[in-house]
Order: sequence, then C-alpha cells, then structure tokens
Amino acid sequence: MSESPIQLPASAQDLVEITSHVQHILRASGDDLVAVPAAERTIATTLLRLQEAQSKAAAVQTQCTFPAMVHLNKEVRDAATEAKKTLQKAWSALYSRRDVYAILQQLRQEPAVENADAETQRLLNHTLRLFERHGAALSVEDQQKLMQIRAEISGLELDFQKALNEDTTDILLTAEELEGCTSSWLSGLTKAEEDGKQYLRVTMKTPDILNVGRNAALPETRKRVAVTYRKVCTSTNGPILDRLIRLRHEAATLLGYKSHAAYQLDINMAKTVKDVDEFLDTITGSISGKLKSDKDTLLELKRAEYERRGWNSDFDGQLYSWDVRYYQEILLNERYAVDNSLIQEYFELEYVRDQIMSVYSQIFQLRFEQIPGKYWADDVTLFAVYDQKAQNEAGETGSKDPSRFKLGYFYLDLFPRPGKYAHQCVVPLRPSYLDTKTGERVLPVAVNVGNLSRPTADRPALLKHSEANTFFHEFGHVCHAMSSRARYSLFNFSWSVVPYPTSLAMDFLEVPSIMLENWLWEPTVLKRLGRHYKTNEKLPDDLIASLVKTRKVLKGLLFSQQIAVTAIDMRLHSIDPSQRKQSIPELWKEMSERIVGVKLEDEPETNPACQLYHIAMGYDAGYYVYAWSEMHAHDLYTRFLDNSATDSQERTTRALDSALGREYWEKVLVPNATVEPIDLLKSFLGREPNPQAFLRYLTEA
Repeated sequence: MSESPIQLPASAQDLVEITSHVQHILRASGDDLVAVPAAERTIATTLLRLQEAQSKAAAVQTQCTFPAMVHLNKEVRDAATEAKKTLQKAWSALYSRRDVYAILQQLRQEPAVENADAETQRLLNHTLRLFERHGAALSVEDQQKLMQIRAEISGLELDFQKALNEDTTDILLTAEELEGCTSSWLSGLTKAEEDGKQYLRVTMKTPDILNVGRNAALPETRKRVAVTYRKVCTSTNGPILDRLIRLRHEAATLLGYKSHAAYQLDINMAKTVKDVDEFLDTITGSISGKLKSDKDTLLELKRAEYERRGWNSDFDGQLYSWDVRYYQEILLNERYAVDNSLIQEYFELEYVRDQIMSVYSQIFQLRFEQIPGKYWADDVTLFAVYDQKAQNEAGETGSKDPSRFKLGYFYLDLFPRPGKYAHQCVVPLRPSYLDTKTGERVLPVAVNVGNLSRPTADRPALLKHSEANTFFHEFGHVCHAMSSRARYSLFNFSWSVVPYPTSLAMDFLEVPSIMLENWLWEPTVLKRLGRHYKTNEKLPDDLIASLVKTRKVLKGLLFSQQIAVTAIDMRLHSIDPSQRKQSIPELWKEMSERIVGVKLEDEPETNPACQLYHIAMGYDAGYYVYAWSEMHAHDLYTRFLDNSATDSQERTTRALDSALGREYWEKVLVPNATVEPIDLLKSFLGREPNPQAFLRYLTEA
C-alpha cells in the first residue's frame, strides 16, 4: 500500500460517518471539561485537554470538507459541502458554550497561569478570544441570535463557493474569432459543431480566460469572453452576496463592533478601518503618476493598432477591461522583446516543479522526496519534506534514521477538471502539534490546489512566467505549513478554507509567500527554472534580462486594479448595508472606474463580485491583505539584497544564500502564530518594519 497521510472518503456515506466522528469529538471535549471537578481544574485538565481534542478533530476533519474542492464524484463533493456546514456549526457550538468559557476565564486568576510558559499563556488568551468572538460574553438571547446568523453565513459562503466550483459556463467561438491565439492552446480546446459550423469551446476557467485576454486580436471576441465571465453565477451568487453582507454587519454589531470590517480587523496587524484606508490612500497617491502614464501607453498602442487595421472609426479613446491584458502583451513584445509564448516554451511544468523544489531545498536547507502512489485523481502527486540541515548536523546517526527528520507531507493537485476549485490556493489538511500522551509530533499535511494549463497532444504542460510565479508563491505557503514546531494546533498555518480555528493573522498570512516571489525575478533563479521543452536549452540571458525589466511595467495600472477591489471590499463591509444607496454591481463599477480609469463591462447581469472567491472564503474585509503583505514582503527582502551599490542595477542578491534563507525559515516561518507578526518581522529585520522599500518599488522606474 502506498504511503498516504490523508485518505479521502470513497463515498458520501463514508464521509458522513467521519463527520459524525468529528462532531462527537467536539461535543465530548466540552462535556469532559465541564465534568472536571472544580477542585481539579488546572491548565492541564481543562485548557490543554480541550486543545488536545480540538487538535484531533482538526487532524481528521479535512477528510470531510476538502473533498468539496477536488473530489471526482459530484455526490461526494456535495456531501462534503454539507459536511463543512455541519462542522462549522459544531466548532461554533463548542466556542459558544458559556459553561466552558466561564471555566477557562477562571484560569486567568490562577497563579499557575502566570507561571506557565509564553506559548501556553498565549493559548489561553487566544482560546478565550475565540469564545468571545462567538458571543460567549453576550446575553443568552443575543448569543443565540448570533449563532443563528453565523450558521446562515457559513451556509451561504459554502453555497457561493460551490456555485463557482460547479459552474460549467462556456462559449463557442470559431477559429477566426480566436485570431491571434496560440496554436498550442487552440489544439487543447474541445471542438463542437452547430448548424454545420465548426466551433471551439472556451470555458470560463483561468487558463482559457487568460489566453483569450492576452492573445485574441479581435476586440469583440475579448469582450464576449469578458462579459460572459462577468455573468458567471450572478443569478445565484448575487442574492447570496447581498444577504451575506447584511448578515455579517448584523453579527458584528451584535458583538459591539461598528461594522464587519471593524470586527475582522480587530485581530489583524491593521487594527482599524482607518489604518487600512490611510494605507490605501498612501499607495493610491504614490502610483497616480504611473497609473496615468500606463493608461496613456496602452491607449497609444490601441490607437496604433486600430489605424493599422483600418478600424479608425471604432476608436473612441477609451481603455476597456478587455483591452488591458491584450495591449500589455503587445507592450511586452514590442518594447521589451518579451514574447510570453516563446518564454512559456522554457517553463515546462515538471521541470519547473523540480527546480522550484531545488531552490527551496537550497535556501531553507530541506529535502523533498516524492512518494509514489495513486491518490484522489490520477495526476495528483505526494511528497515528504525533511529537515536536511538537522539531519546533516546529526551526522552518522541522521543518515541511519532519516525518518526522524521528516517535517510533513504535501500534495500537488495542479490541473483543472470539472467540479474542482477553480483558482490557486494551499489548503492545510492536517495541523502540526505535539500529542500530549505520547510526546510525539503529529506531522502537518497540506495540498497545493492549482489550475495550470494541461498538456496537449503535442506539448507538455507549459507555464507562463506569471504561472511559474504563482506556483513559487503557493509553494511558499506549503513550506510555511510544513515549518510549524508549535506545541498546539491553534498556532499553525491555516486560513478560513478549513473550519478548524487558527490564530495566524490574515494580514500576515500572505507576507512570507509574497516575499518569496522576488526569487522569480532573480536572473540566477530564472536560469535554473528555464529549459526549453524540446531542445533542453537553458533560458537565454537576453530573454532573462528582458523579462526582468518588465517587472514594473504597467505597475501603476495593475496595482490600481488590485487597490480598487480592495477598496470596494472594504467599502461593502465598513458601512451599514441599509445605508448603501448603490447595488453591489453599481458600487463595483463606480469605484473601479474612478480608481483605475478603465471602463468595465456594462451589460445587464454582469457582477464582478460574483466571481470573487475571496469574498466568501475568509477574505471579506480582508482583500487588503495582499497589498499590506506586499509592503512587509519588500521590507523583508531588503535583507537579501546588498544595497551598498548606488546604482540599483548593480545591487547583488543573496537570494540563494542558505544561511540567510535558513534564518528566514527559523525566524519568520517556524514560529507560525506562536508570536505576534510584528515581532517576527522585527526579529528578522533587526529593526522596526517600514514601507520605504515598498514605496520605492511602486515609484521607481
């Protein structure tokens, strides 16, 4: 039998049985704590016993919930969606128990707590915080109302995600309508025939949307795809989102917060809506000049193409949403000698995967070993992670028993398929913690869920540089999940995609991986990753130099698009929905066009919020974390640069410095949530964090 640390249930019935088992663990954990006689209530008999039970529940429950994102069987996916609703209620029920909360509150008065180690004291504080955020300190009536609202919110969020996962929207286009698209991508499309005419089926999944957006020469084709995508799930997710935003506001005000955004930010690095608004204003002001220049550049390219094709009468001086990627591609090709179709031929997926692991092995001093076997889909692979540094330091003893240095396991599930989660993310499948009975560490398990371009009949899977960058970013999350040496599961890498609780601040979650994206712009790393899939020739130096120069191309425009979504998300969640005069699509269009200056799709039933997984997956009032994290990521990366040179082009990098990389591993990743994020940053930087490196990145040419 193959070694597989997580077995997904084969049937809906199996899944239901596992769900019942997890429910029992959670119910019993509260009952057992309350049953401890008052005279025997200590940290060990209450808090730690409760945490041990929660760790066991967390270690099992993703077998019930994760299948909703990836399982081949729709019946199991549907059952997993319902299981997640059930388990969210079970966790909420536990943290809503007033009797358990009262007992844990009493621990704060015990002298033993003052003498406990810092991690255990932190565990008590964060556990009590979870109870309080579930209304345990409210009146009974208000808490019951809160629980009802939370249960409905959980169900609606899962329905929102499920609608996107199960969506099969596509459109039929002729080869002529897809003029400009690469033959390799076209060859992978499904053919169809209607009324004797031959068509190609273009889905609303990421690879197809990107290929049309970047390469389709006919503006009407790009517009059709853009409009079709912006109508995906609007009839289902539109009403869900309206209801979600109202319920979130109601829950937040019950807990004494002014808004849902105030509730979300209270436990993050950015503590208030004002903090986020001021941060966004600073960025918007910094990039305003580049934004105007970027739009002028693309409009000039559009004007030139319309003249060349004889479309002068159709040129209206406007830049539309379906123009941006297309003219960005032309800009990269014409002015920077970057042909993404050519560069893609140097990024063959399996080779890139192996080289990314090689880079991570070097900088963090780890080892990755693939474990052969068959998992939930034929193209899913499993790897074990080892601490190579610790094994080397153990000498002969380490070589005799390498299993002692195993850190965890991760899966790669990288290609799209029907019913699968349609974007990129890393899902923690099992947290790491110490078993209090055996003293042994339970190893973490994670999975990188991707949607990269599949191989075709005549070519292997090839990645665009942006896809390789995303892969490198997500692998940073994998390593973060593998790094934890926390004693308690509550302090592991995690996020709201799993129902079990975590205490890792959402606006720190992305920092480590965004920092690591810098590696995909380092010539030495690009040289390692790039090898032509036919000739085995390494990525040429001139292509590398051209690619690196494009890093800041259109940065003002592209970053302003991110800021627009961030501002819209914050606006929706920081005001009373009953006082908002615009519908969500109206607000999205008005704010986006005002902030970015690019015209959006303007047809009935379009609603960009309905395709935004983030707004129903824990990033509500939290989309700002990407920009916020990028600020800290650029600051962290200054440690990997030699800034003594006055010319920025002459600065050298320490990106492959194993000693420095290992320091980053130990100071930023290993602590996970056992330490406040600001203290992790200060520990590695040796100073207070500041935004200077980020602002330079945004404003320098």
